Formats: sequence, structure tokens, C-alpha cells
Amino acid sequence: MLKRENLKVNLIQIYSLAVKDIKLHTRYKLEFVVEFVAPLLSIFFPYIIFRTLFSINENIFSNYYSAKNYILFLLLGYCISCLVFLFWTYKDLFYDEKTWKTLNAIFVAPVPKFNILVGYLLSGLISKSFPLLFIIALCFILYPIPLINLFLVLIILFCISLTFASMGFILGLFEIVNEDISASLAVGISFISLVSCVFYPIEIFPKEIHFIIRINPLYYYFDLLRLSWWAGVNYEEALSYITIYHIIIVIIFTIIAPIVASYLFYRIYSKYGSSGY
Repeated sequence: MLKRENLKVNLIQIYSLAVKDIKLHTRYKLEFVVEFVAPLLSIFFPYIIFRTLFSINENIFSNYYSAKNYILFLLLGYCISCLVFLFWTYKDLFYDEKTWKTLNAIFVAPVPKFNILVGYLLSGLISKSFPLLFIIALCFILYPIPLINLFLVLIILFCISLTFASMGFILGLFEIVNEDISASLAVGISFISLVSCVFYPIEIFPKEIHFIIRINPLYYYFDLLRLSWWAGVNYEEALSYITIYHIIIVIIFTIIAPIVASYLFYRIYSKYGSSGY
């Protein structure tokens, strides 16, 4: 009974935080249009590049990228671009709360830090639901797949969202505690994003940084996302590129990331509090 009551309290807290944040973001309707169009611009130049490359040689890449599927992978890259805001949403939120001197009002209540993370993640996903669902529907029309594959793709997108949010939560923590560390982490996250192969295959990058890409967990998230959809179109080809490392890394980091983010927030914020302003 106690566990059921705890679950009910946690769900109410998450729901309340999500509703509060959604109402805050829906004050300005134009933001939704901008957030929908901006990621579309990010796939324009990759589209031109791929179209040019494949017009020269349809087998220019030795992996699963081809003239038949690059548009699908660009659209899935758009979905990832829509979720990148989770890197920065907590940083901006906590910075605003700190400058407004309302930060303590968020943390004075006995709300677990994990609930704060999930609450704002939920509000962000709801606010991004229209462009995400639109692009996923477009992918399904252009490249129809079995429902089991579609369900798997949605699960991986949620795993990406949770991992992005966890990284953003840590970034937001240091925005409160020490903005110098936050700035350094922001540079690191930006670099990690660049070498994650959101739009391009690993072959397009210099061989000197292939090692960096292969030790980047986000690379396996994005690669598994593309291959999971492509498995519904060309099962044998996709399966030949999926490794046990894809599955293990995605599962482990999806579980560990929010736990580490919540623990670090609890320990570091409790010890150091807010700095500046």
C-alpha cells in the first residue's frame, strides 16, 4: 500500500511539473513554429551533400547508407535534432530561476530530483510531439515498416530523450553551482554532438577521429535508431550492421544516465547550493 501511495505521489509531482512547464512555454505561440522549422533547416545542407555524392557514385559508402535510404536517415536525424533542446533546457531553466531568485522555491519542496528531471522531460516531449509525430508519420509513408519496428524506434527515441535530459540536468546543475564548469561542459557536449553521426555516416569523418566516434555512446544510439527502422525495410542488411555493443551501450547508458544525474544533483547542490546573483 505504501509503495502504491509513493508511486501516486511521484506521478502527481511529475505531472504538476510538466503542466507548469508546458504552460510557461505556451505563452509564445511563435516559438512552436520556430522549433519546427529550425531542425528542418539543419537537414538542408546534408541533403544537398548526399544528393551530390550519390549522383556521382551510388555506392560511395561501404556501409548501409545508400541512395535508397539517405532521405530516411536525414528525417530521423531531424527527430534527433528536435530532441537536442533537452541538452540546454535545464541550463536555461535553472539560470532563469537563479537570476529571478526563485530557484529555492523549486527545491525547497520534498520533490525527488528524479521527478524534476522526468517532469521537465515530459513537458519537453509534449511540446515537441507535433513535429516529431509529423516526421515519423512521413518516414512511415515513405518507408513503411512493421509495427514492431515502429514501436522499437519509438522506444529508442525515448531512450535518446532520457539520456539527453540526464546530460542536460547535469549541465543545469553546474549552471547553478559554478557557471565556469557549466560553460566547459557545454563545449564538451557540443563536441560530442558533432562526432555522434546524427546525419552522416562515420566514413565521411577523417579516420583520425573514428576512434573518438566509436567510444561516444550517442553514436550507438543514433546508429541503432537508423538500423531499427531500416530493419523493417531490409532486414538482412540492417541486421548485419547491428552489434551486441549497440544494444548493451544503449541499455546501460539509458539506465545509468538519469540515476547518475539525480545523484549528482542531490549531492552537489546540497553541498554547494547556488553561486552568484
